[in-house]
Amino acid sequence: MTKMDGKKGRDPRRYYGIIEDKIEAEGSGGLRSSLLIDCVDADRFETSARAIDDPSALALVRAMTTDHVWSDRLNAGNVMKGDWVEFQLDDEGEAPLAWEMIAAEDYRRGPKRSLRTIRRVGRAGSTYRPDRDDFLVKSLHEASNSERGRHQRIQLTDISGRIDGDPREQINIVVLDVGQAGAVLIRRGQRPIALFDVGAPLWFNKGSVALGMTPPALGDGFIFLSHWDFDHFDMGRRHSPYHAHDWFAPDQPVSPNTAFFQKKLGARLTFVDGSLAIGGFCFRRGTASDPLDRNNSGYQLRYDHQGDAVLLTGDADYDFIDPAMLAGTTHLLLPHHGGKGSAPPQAAGARHAVVSYGLPNHYRHPNMAQMTAHRAARWRVLPTAPCHIDRGNRMLYPTPPYDGFCP
Repeated sequence: MTKMDGKKGRDPRRYYGIIEDKIEAEGSGGLRSSLLIDCVDADRFETSARAIDDPSALALVRAMTTDHVWSDRLNAGNVMKGDWVEFQLDDEGEAPLAWEMIAAEDYRRGPKRSLRTIRRVGRAGSTYRPDRDDFLVKSLHEASNSERGRHQRIQLTDISGRIDGDPREQINIVVLDVGQAGAVLIRRGQRPIALFDVGAPLWFNKGSVALGMTPPALGDGFIFLSHWDFDHFDMGRRHSPYHAHDWFAPDQPVSPNTAFFQKKLGARLTFVDGSLAIGGFCFRRGTASDPLDRNNSGYQLRYDHQGDAVLLTGDADYDFIDPAMLAGTTHLLLPHHGGKGSAPPQAAGARHAVVSYGLPNHYRHPNMAQMTAHRAARWRVLPTAPCHIDRGNRMLYPTPPYDGFCP
């Protein structure tokens, strides 16, 4: 087995966690796949479900090894995004390699550890069989989401006054260079209206962020989240001045560490539902019926003006975006940072698209087949990563005067 150089002598730690992401190995041989697990200390949770409120009991764990090890040695080849698992970390030096990012340490990278054992516990659902694992999943899910009812809930139409304004002022929509993450600044003239997503990468993708990247001032604007994934809200979590702004987001089932941040926002966080169309803007949710599918049940934002139609997709796949939101799109922010997905809409008008992923990128974004599909649909795609021009924020609307677009 591979020996690791991490500090020895730390106690093994057992966790319950939910698979937040699963990055598959592509190709054959010794290529590695990875899991990102949002988790709570199992021993402490078994003592009290309120352990889920203690940052010293919470962590994000990234584990990586070959498909052979996942399947044949750990019998974990079938775990999927959204599954609850039980696993143990120790320092015995065996694969899979694992890193703890503890909430009380602001999710900084910990030393290498070993993921010793892992088993699938189950998946949250509306019905449960009367056995230990199903009730454990129910307990974990309910503890993670116990505070959702404490946040105010409104119809999206209630925030109309925050969006409407002088139609003579130019709307500017800028995709921020936040690496493997999503954040879009919307301004009316020079005045910020909102950030649509406010993400940053976790440590293993932190190299995808430009050196010196500074969160923009938001004035009296607000933050709107398309959905509750760390790479769409973590810049807002880290940048404390944003905690004083109003946050609006869909009410989605979340995992322990996301729930911990929601509690920190307190009354600044309002859950919204429904759709909104005002002043050229249209907010509408993705069409996924599975509430655990946060990507495809999140919000998209469209802006129409004088024949142009700008679409911010969040992480929703095109198959889960209302056709009315896709129709006649002239300016496009690609879903899921250019990752795998369904066929894009045909470009109309300006045909200007931006994709946010940054380099180097441990999620292996962008997917080249998806980039080819966008070119075939007549999109001219400009990444926030460096190409024929330096990396940086990209103007999505109005169309910038670039000399060319990257493949």
